[in-house]
Amino acid sequence: MASRRLEDLHPVTREKTKAFLQRAKEKGIDVLIYCTYRSPEEQEVLYMQGRLEQFGITLEELNKRRVKLGLWKLTDGEAKRKVTNAKPWQSFHQYGLAFDCVPLQGGKPDWNNVEAYRTLGSIASEIGLEWAGGWKRFRELPHFQDTETFQKIVKRGR
Repeated sequence: MASRRLEDLHPVTREKTKAFLQRAKEKGIDVLIYCTYRSPEEQEVLYMQGRLEQFGITLEELNKRRVKLGLWKLTDGEAKRKVTNAKPWQSFHQYGLAFDCVPLQGGKPDWNNVEAYRTLGSIASEIGLEWAGGWKRFRELPHFQDTETFQKIVKRGR
């Protein structure tokens, strides 16, 4: 199961995430971060979702892998929906450079609060994070990543 721990983020990304959470709080938005680091194995089963035929596996086989990783079993309908375009090691989660979050309303996740996500996207932009809710392809409201730090690491070769 993916980590929720800020300690599993890259040190620079962790500081940006703390600033993100503080600014969200100042704007009156409570946020739950539910994914920071995600293993390549978990990324693979997420990538397989919506692509069972392509991988030549059954829903039962995918669910066995998911349960082994601490994930819930998918229904037929859930298994048909793609949830990511990132293969293992293509996701910033594997490098501690991304997190997924949801705004809370009355202490409960409010997955459909587009206005709160837009505000969070603006906050992210101000502190150097990229919001996947602004992407043209495969928009993902809960996903935020530290593209800036990734580019610096790649330029350094580390």
